[in-house]
Order: sequence, then structure tokens, then C-alpha cells
Amino acid sequence: MNTRKGIIADFKKLEWGWEEEWVKKIQSKYKKGIKEGSQEFLVLETDENIVGEIHIFWKKQDTDEADGKKRAYLCAFRIHPDFQGQGLGRALFQRAEKRVQEKSFTEITIGAYKHEPELQDLYKRWGFTEFVKENIEESTEGKPIYILLLKKIVI
Repeated sequence: MNTRKGIIADFKKLEWGWEEEWVKKIQSKYKKGIKEGSQEFLVLETDENIVGEIHIFWKKQDTDEADGKKRAYLCAFRIHPDFQGQGLGRALFQRAEKRVQEKSFTEITIGAYKHEPELQDLYKRWGFTEFVKENIEESTEGKPIYILLLKKIVI
């Protein structure tokens, strides 16, 4: 397994597990952010396939998530189902955390849906111990509530 900075061409290899309409909408938005420098992403790959991704936003309109100075936001964090349960998600997360440190940011936020307490617990075990806020996810039809958590990191 190899972790590296993703490139826009990698999006074609990341369409597993997403609904087609959502892929088109979000990939367009993400590609724009990458080109503008407000975000980047890391991928986890085998010899043949990309099996994981995590996006890092350096700056967002919602500064509670990422403020462009000290706080970065992680999202679209996923591992292909065939590769889950092997510690690869943790390894990818740790690489993202290291990248945030390399950019001299001192805080990371991440969201988990309110109906996913097991994911909230995982993030808490990984050091996301501060509650920032609840938000309504406008990009999804049901508009579920997600919890924004914060981790302070040492450079």
C-alpha cells in the first residue's frame, strides 16, 4: 500500500461507492477547490487500484470547519469495503494529520453524522475530543445532522 497526494485524474478511480449524481456534483466542486489551492486530497493505493481517500480543506466559507490559518477540515474519508478492518483508514488519517502539521496548522475538524455514533466514537479515540457544533448537511436530500469535532495538534 502506498499513500500519496491525489491528482484530479484520480477522481475517475474513486467512483466506487458513491451515487452517480452525487459524484458529478461533488467532484466538480472538489476539482475547483484543488485548482484554487483551498484543498487537496490523499489517496491510498494498491498496485492496481485506489482503495481509500481523504480530503483536506485548508479554507472554507464555514470557518468553523477550516479557516485558512490554523484550522483544516477533513472529509470524504473512506476506505473501499474490501479493504476495511485492516488499519488502513487509521494509516491514511495519520498521513493526513501529518500533512496538516507540515502546513503548520494546529487544529483539525472532522464531521460525523449524528446517526453514526460508532464513527463519532472512532474519531474521539483518534483525538477529536472537542465538540464544535451540529450542522445540517444541505448537500444531501434528507438533510441529516452532522456533528463537527475538533482535534488540536502539536507541531
